[in-house]
Amino acid sequence: MKKEQWLEKATRFELDDCTIEARQQIDGSKKWVIKTGNYLLGKGGEFIYELSPSSRTEEFVANTRFGSPDECYEFWLENRRK
Repeated sequence: MKKEQWLEKATRFELDDCTIEARQQIDGSKKWVIKTGNYLLGKGGEFIYELSPSSRTEEFVANTRFGSPDECYEFWLENRRK
């Protein structure tokens, strides 16, 4: 298998202090989160406790999901704790 094929199949990437993980959405699509422990990095740059699936609102999902691992990585670089 070629490198590009491995990357297309990957669902988790480890960073220094966080993990980028794929999350299956209700509609079958895949979105990505930036996770550390039980917390997700929100689009406001703050870590938010990860609610159980039944407690997640549309607003919570929109705030903590990204369209690609590349988008997550760029956001993490801009917002990681110094």
